[in-house]
Amino acid sequence: MDIDSSPKDKRPVASTPVPGSPWCVVWTGDDRVFFFNPTMQLSVWDKPVDLKDRGDLNKIIEDPPHKRKKDLSEDGSNSPFADYEDEDDEEGDHISKSKRNKLEDPSSNSASASEEQNTESCTASTQMVLPLELRITHFRDMLLERGVSAFSTWEKELHKIVFDPRYLLLGPEERKQVFDQFAKARIKEEHKERKNKLQQAKEQFRKLLEESKITSKSTFKEFSEKYGRDPRFKRVPKQKDQELLFSQFVSGLKKRDKENRMRLRKMR
Repeated sequence: MDIDSSPKDKRPVASTPVPGSPWCVVWTGDDRVFFFNPTMQLSVWDKPVDLKDRGDLNKIIEDPPHKRKKDLSEDGSNSPFADYEDEDDEEGDHISKSKRNKLEDPSSNSASASEEQNTESCTASTQMVLPLELRITHFRDMLLERGVSAFSTWEKELHKIVFDPRYLLLGPEERKQVFDQFAKARIKEEHKERKNKLQQAKEQFRKLLEESKITSKSTFKEFSEKYGRDPRFKRVPKQKDQELLFSQFVSGLKKRDKENRMRLRKMR
């Protein structure tokens, strides 16, 4: 461990945008790497989900721009002062040494300027913090996309969202408040969705009954044995609902048969 390391060594010293994404790769003075999203004003150590499948990400991480500059400065053949070393060794050594010190010292003014310049390249037009309403919208979208259940508790659902960058858009109290509002709204929506889904399933079940050509004397057991594998039969999950629909349909058949018999009697 380097006993001379200081908090300054942990500051960002270089950054570069990841093409085609809102993220930037940022290097610190102690050679660590984190990811910064200027749009959301988020910094994360772990690789973001939307960069997991990026094949070029490792190449970007392994080629920090500040190390390229350092290598060039240490290579005498590429140094702009190489041609003058024979004429004035002392002056050349002084200039090269000065340049190396500026590149190697993360606490120097040159490093600070490099940090600001590299960070600016990633955050050029997105330095402004997102408004609260927009952050709440992003947070709600995250809850929906991550499959957070409105019928569960905040503590039980936390593991689904805690590693999503959007989780950090709100403070602890705001997160809980937005979750509670989200849960109430989703409970109403899900009840409505389930009701509509069940209604559609019942309509399909009735069509199956019509197509099956059962008679008023048919039983539910006979019907279920013959059509139990039909998807329309399975879409009605509860057997009591299936039996009720069947019974209503058969009652209609019996009523129709009775009316037909009465009509025939009058005609005689």
